[in-house]
Amino acid sequence: MMKLKTPHIAYKWLIFSVTAIGVFMSTLDGGIINVALPVMAKDLNASLERIQWVVSIYLLTTTCFLPVFGKLSDMYSRKYLYLTGFLLFGIGSFAATFSQNLSWMIFSRALQGLGASAMISNCQAIIAKAFKGKDRGRALGGIGAMVAAGFLAGPAVGGFLIQHWGWQSVFWINVPISMLGIWRGIQIIPHFKPVTQVKLDWKGAVCFILFCFSFLYALDEGENQHWTSFLILGSFTAAFIFFAGFYWRERTSKTPFIGLSLFKIQAISYGCIVSLLGFIALSCNSILFPFYMANILHLSPVHMSLLLMPFPVALAISSPFSGWLSEKHSARLITTVGFGFIIIGAAMFVGIGKNPSYTYIVIAQMIMGCGSGTFQAPNNNTIVSAAPANRLGMVVSLSALARNMGAVMGIALSVLIFSAARRHYVNLGADYATAFMNAYQYSMIFCIVVSLAAAYFSAAREKRKKRRAQPRGFYETTTA
Repeated sequence: MMKLKTPHIAYKWLIFSVTAIGVFMSTLDGGIINVALPVMAKDLNASLERIQWVVSIYLLTTTCFLPVFGKLSDMYSRKYLYLTGFLLFGIGSFAATFSQNLSWMIFSRALQGLGASAMISNCQAIIAKAFKGKDRGRALGGIGAMVAAGFLAGPAVGGFLIQHWGWQSVFWINVPISMLGIWRGIQIIPHFKPVTQVKLDWKGAVCFILFCFSFLYALDEGENQHWTSFLILGSFTAAFIFFAGFYWRERTSKTPFIGLSLFKIQAISYGCIVSLLGFIALSCNSILFPFYMANILHLSPVHMSLLLMPFPVALAISSPFSGWLSEKHSARLITTVGFGFIIIGAAMFVGIGKNPSYTYIVIAQMIMGCGSGTFQAPNNNTIVSAAPANRLGMVVSLSALARNMGAVMGIALSVLIFSAARRHYVNLGADYATAFMNAYQYSMIFCIVVSLAAAYFSAAREKRKKRRAQPRGFYETTTA
């Protein structure tokens, strides 16, 4: 077995290219699926409420299993777990093309979610092992750019494929991409041997998965099922019980599933809080702005898609730039500045009115996109840089878990605030447009409050200390 020292810079970026394929595929799939839902619902004879499970089951599965794959990556080969994610995603995509009913489609999407979870929980861990020092921020910024590229391409690619080859083609496209990722990954990604052998506390893992699923399901379905319904209250109760079981296992197990001591590291605990709050804030406008364009501005789908594009464009530009800046300046400062952009953008949406100019909307979207790209790469770099060598996979998965939970919570809370405020103004006799705008303003004020909290936690964390040199070189032990 050959131990590799620091490789040539070109080889690092070859490793990056494989991880970028996975990130691009998963984000591209999200945009494509949203475009395909109406046609899919008609062919599968599913209602709007039921077809949404095509999206929900993917998100729930991905989020719930992130720490599981993170733990497994610390126990076994990160390379083969990452490639297993590619394989599961490809199998799920292949199975989805043969869906004749909604149940089979949901099963296929769950397989895709498992694959995405394995890829997400290992992607940044592989980047963290491949890039040291100043190059890491640039690489993580590049991953953010690939996320933006996937979001940009998704709707356009989805519309083209559906128009010419039907909704099944949006899943077919993932199969060759998965095969390419597996093929290149086998050749390029080194074998990361774990530093220490640890055991998986399956009881704690099961409690955590059931807690996440119950909690996220209640948040996701709360508005549809009514927050006071037996199903939603029961889900919240189940989430509390499973969390209590998980916490008890964490305190009593000799080999805890996560290890709550990780959160004693301030860079990790504060970084995860910043990610959670940041994605809560970003999700507020991402879910409500399309309804504003459709119901208040009465724009066509084409015009709506054009006005949505400035956000991912700004994200794609600012993310690698902020990663480059974090190599030279304090990541804490850059992350906090990112939330300043989000606050300014959200304030513009608070005062957007019923007849804004397209220029106003584009500027507000670009400011929000810049804020998103500016805070993510430095914050992620801070988290992974503080991870203990033998728990890197778990730390990366916790960071991803914070982002996904933030997205779900942001959607649920912003819709809850919007719906309650709109009902209030309708009951007062306001017309539809006035009630909508007042409710939209309340939701964006909530976005500003959450962003201010995120900026506080970002600024409050201690300055990054100089890391001690790693005695084992570039990898723990690697083989090509």
